[in-house]
Amino acid sequence: MGCECIGGNVVKALGLDVGGAHTDAALVRYDEDGKVMVLGTDRVYLPMWKKKKRLKKTIKRIVHKFKPDVVGLTMTGELADAFNTRREGVEYIVRTVTSACHAPVYVVTSDGSTVPPEEALRRWREVASANWRATAEVLAHVRPGSYLLVDLGSTTLDLIPIIRGEVAAEGRTDLERMKNGELAYLGALRTPISFLLREVEIDGEPVPVSYEYFSIVADALLLLGEIDPEDYTPETPDGRGKSPEECARRLARTVCSDPEELGWEGVMDLAKTAVRALLGQLLKHIELKLQEHGLDTVVAAGAGDFLIEMACKRIGVEVEPFDEIFGKGSEVAPAVGAAFLAIRR
Repeated sequence: MGCECIGGNVVKALGLDVGGAHTDAALVRYDEDGKVMVLGTDRVYLPMWKKKKRLKKTIKRIVHKFKPDVVGLTMTGELADAFNTRREGVEYIVRTVTSACHAPVYVVTSDGSTVPPEEALRRWREVASANWRATAEVLAHVRPGSYLLVDLGSTTLDLIPIIRGEVAAEGRTDLERMKNGELAYLGALRTPISFLLREVEIDGEPVPVSYEYFSIVADALLLLGEIDPEDYTPETPDGRGKSPEECARRLARTVCSDPEELGWEGVMDLAKTAVRALLGQLLKHIELKLQEHGLDTVVAAGAGDFLIEMACKRIGVEVEPFDEIFGKGSEVAPAVGAAFLAIRR
C-alpha cells in the first residue's frame, strides 16, 4: 500500500500505545518515497489499574500537542485488572481514545492491518495486546532482512523474528505468544527483585530473598548509574522517592535488612547481582529464539534497549539499536509502528 495524502501533503500520523503502565505516543511522517521519519515522542506514566479515568485527558493533551492528520491506536492496557475482561478493556480504550481525537482513528490488529473503531470493537480479540505487531511491521518495512526484534519494555519482553522482510511470529494472542516464548514478563523497570533472585550471597553465605514486593529492578539500575531518576517512571514499591538512598533502602529490604546493616558496598553488590540475573534471563530468551530461527542479528528496542545490548555483548551477537534505524523512538516503538500502519492503510 502507498501512503495517504491529504490535499497533496504527506500525512503526519500520531501513534498511540496505551499500555497497562504507560501511554506512549509518536508523531510520524511517511514520505511518498517510503521513508518513515519520527518527528516527536511522548511517554506518560499512567497505571490503568488505578487511573484509567485519566486516559481521556492524557490523550487530549497529546493530540493537542502533536495535531495529527490521522491516529493509529494499539494497546496492552486491556489486561489491567481495572477491567473484568479483556473485551471490556479493549472497548474502554478504543472508545476513550476515539472520543478524545478529532482526527480519524485506526486500530492495529494482530495481523498487521488497521481497522476503524467500530470494527475494532467487533474484532476485539485481534486488537487486544497487538502492539508487538505494530513494531514488527514498521521495522520489516524500513529494515528488510532477517533478524530478531527484541523489545524490552518497562514490564514485558517481546521477541519477534523477522525473516526476509516478513514478520514471522507464530503467536497472535498473549497466551499463544507466552507459550512459544515470543512474550515474557521480564521488564527493564517494574520487574520485582524477588522475581529475579531466589537467594544472594552475603558475607560468603547464601541468603534467601524475601518474596515480598519490596524493590524493583529500577532501584538496582539507578543505584548502578544505568538509568537516571527521570527514567525511573513507575511508582516505587514503598511509595517513596527515587533518590539513591531510597533505592538502597528498598533493595536492602529484599533480604530483610537495611543499608545500615549491609553497608553501602553490600547494597551495591546486591544491585549488581540483581542486574546480572536480569541480563542472564534476558539472554536465555534471546539465545533460544536466535537458535530456533537460525538468526545472528538483533534489533533492540524499548526502555531496556541498553540492557539488550549488554546481554548480547556477552555472546558476541550483533545488535542494531532501533534509534539508529529511525533516529529516535525506541522507548515508544509500538507507537511508531501504529502511526506507520495508520498511514499505510
